[in-house]
Amino acid sequence: MVVIDFISSQAGSADYPMAEAIARLHRSPHPKIVLAYLNIGEAEDYRAYWRPGWRAGNPEWMLGDDPEGWPGNFPVAYWHDEWRDIWLGQGGLIRQVVDAGFDGMYLDWVEAYDDEAVIAAAAHDAVDPRAEMVRWVGELASAARTSRPGFLVIAQNAASLLPEEAYALVLDGVAQEQIWFDGGPDDHPPGDCPLPRMEAEVDSDAYVESLSPACRRLYADNPDGTLHTSTEEYLDLLSPASKSDLPVFTVDYAVEPANVAWIYAESRRLGWIPYVSNRALDTFLPRTP
Repeated sequence: MVVIDFISSQAGSADYPMAEAIARLHRSPHPKIVLAYLNIGEAEDYRAYWRPGWRAGNPEWMLGDDPEGWPGNFPVAYWHDEWRDIWLGQGGLIRQVVDAGFDGMYLDWVEAYDDEAVIAAAAHDAVDPRAEMVRWVGELASAARTSRPGFLVIAQNAASLLPEEAYALVLDGVAQEQIWFDGGPDDHPPGDCPLPRMEAEVDSDAYVESLSPACRRLYADNPDGTLHTSTEEYLDLLSPASKSDLPVFTVDYAVEPANVAWIYAESRRLGWIPYVSNRALDTFLPRTP
């Protein structure tokens, strides 16, 4: 399985031969299941749907800057009709993804319901952001599967939604980042920063002292970041997926061979499917035995 960007949706790339690229992956010596990476909780200023003059607050459903500082990404009020039309309208993104020949979609920023700006906008609009995300994922899946039955849907992060039956039943798999190791959003460091293993270790002096200088800076600079969350919490959140035999894909950030090997072994021990790379996801690390 490979996850690639829907390049034709980028501004100025409408003529990119997306269908041809997907067909090559389908015909490769080891044929691939090809999923489209889609950010369903943020607007991205390099997409073809972006309009001149758009910025945080204009239109009203574009709520602010990305909380981790990713440039050009803006959390949205995903229940607003204008955002929904970009995806579900005639000739919208979902129709384009299906027509390009993708086998499914890999949904990012499903956890938008937990963003502070989204929560505030939902309160203003008198809606439940969690329930609206469950509905949003369901509608995206339904639109794709109406055109192509069996179209795959994998959601990244947002594991706390798994107890919602209406959500879990829509999915063909769930992916979770940084269960064991993380790195800096700017790829500094590229990875190898261990999360606290147990909930009792979170923010403890012993944990902080165990970190390398680079990881300690990451810990200090991001008080709401993943290094303030335990592996134990992620494992608990993912337990409903394991119990229901929903495939779990783990995405961790490490480059030290010993850490890479350990992550692959631990994820597989749990019956999950691991992938390990640097935080920028621009380096392929050889798969360990």
